[in-house]
Amino acid sequence: MAPAGKSRHHRQPAPAGAPPPHPIKDEAVHPRPDLLFIPDFLDEPDRHLRQLLETVTWDTRMRARRTASYGVAYNYSQIHYPATPLPAWAQRLGECLQPVIGFSANNCLLNLYEDGQSSMGFHSDECEVLEAGTGVAILSLGDSREIRFRSKADREREVGWTLLSGSLLYMDQAVQAHWLHAIPRTEAAGPRISLTFRRLRAAP
Repeated sequence: MAPAGKSRHHRQPAPAGAPPPHPIKDEAVHPRPDLLFIPDFLDEPDRHLRQLLETVTWDTRMRARRTASYGVAYNYSQIHYPATPLPAWAQRLGECLQPVIGFSANNCLLNLYEDGQSSMGFHSDECEVLEAGTGVAILSLGDSREIRFRSKADREREVGWTLLSGSLLYMDQAVQAHWLHAIPRTEAAGPRISLTFRRLRAAP
C-alpha cells in the first residue's frame, strides 16, 4: 500500500473572523470540527480493499460490524484485543502517515462495514489511552460512507463529511473533546473498511 503520488491537505476552515481553532474556548464560534482531510491519500484503494477482505481474520464479537486489531494491546468498546504483530502492510501505511500526522502509530484497528446496515453510534474516542499530542487517523477503503459530527455543547448541531475510498481523515484530541462522531446506517452500500491508526500509551 502506498499514498497517492500527490496528496492534498484539506484542513476544514474555521468561520471567518473566528479565533484560532485550538484550543477551543467558546464552541459557539466553531460550527465545524477542525479536521485534516486528504481525499486521495491512497493509490489503488480497490486493490487494497480486496487484499484486506481476503487476508484479515475478522473478530465477530461486535454486533454492528466486524473488527481486527494489530500492534499493541487495545481495549476498544469493551472488547480486549491482545497484542498482535503489525503486518507489513500496516507498517508501510504507518510510515506513510507519520510525516502527515506527526507520530508513529503502534496500533491499527480495522472496522469492516459489510453493507449499509453496518454502523457506528455517536461517541468520542478515549484520549486517555493516547500518547500526549496524538490523535486518530482514519483511512477509508471501499464504498463511501458519511461520518457525522455532533457538538457536545449543542446536540442539535451536526455536520458531516463523505469518507471517500482512499481518503485520510485525522482527528486530534481537541476534536474528541468537543465533538461526537458516528457512521450512520444508509439504504444501500457495499463493503467498507476503515483503518484507524493510534499511538497508544504503554500499559502501566
